[in-house]
Amino acid sequence: MEQKTVSNSYRFIESYNRLDKHIRDIYNIKPSLSFSDAIRKAASASALVKKYEDDLIDYGRLRNAIVHRSNDVPIAEPHDDVVEKLEKITRVISTPPLAMSCLNNRAIYTVDVKQKLGTVITEMYKTGYSCVPVYSSGTLVGVVNRKMIVDSIGEALLNGVKFDSLLKKPLAEALNLMDISNFYEVVPDSITLDNLLYIFQQNRKLSIVILTKGGSYKAQPSGVVVSSDTIFMQEILDNY
Repeated sequence: MEQKTVSNSYRFIESYNRLDKHIRDIYNIKPSLSFSDAIRKAASASALVKKYEDDLIDYGRLRNAIVHRSNDVPIAEPHDDVVEKLEKITRVISTPPLAMSCLNNRAIYTVDVKQKLGTVITEMYKTGYSCVPVYSSGTLVGVVNRKMIVDSIGEALLNGVKFDSLLKKPLAEALNLMDISNFYEVVPDSITLDNLLYIFQQNRKLSIVILTKGGSYKAQPSGVVVSSDTIFMQEILDNY
């Protein structure tokens, strides 16, 4: 029996409808909002949708051109390359990679507020980490980075504090961990890679994002991502 060939118009409409439903469900967009407006709203929260925003708005116009409004019967057939690109975009946006799947089991280093500054500096040098989560009694209270350390040492020396004395102080005394809340964020470890990338794009001061179960400050990190990882993250999305 000869196999029936699926038309390009059917493939296009199927992908279009699947993408439209996914975007409205994920971003809680009302059915009354047009497809173009739904895409613009979703693009404000997703790096992937933002990347394909112009293409998707064009496909929305194309959908209206190839479908008869009164009965949804196709009146035109889109080209192969158009259908294939929409199918790819739909797949990428509907099933984006999870951030945790791209961290390659990276080792996680955290410190306690009671640890001495000198010990933390040594460990950061050994591990190569430039930004580290800080916990107090199992709760995240901030992060420590190299700039903070250098600034604190410089300020202490100017104020006559002995270098050796500063190194022996616990982090809670040596550094002000509460003044840099805009340099880090905590998110659920179920976050997708495109949403994580979007967080970095929205806050250029962000140094580190800490992934924990449910986004809880009382949970130990499942993973950490620093600003320099955004290039790698973008490459994954470009090739996904």
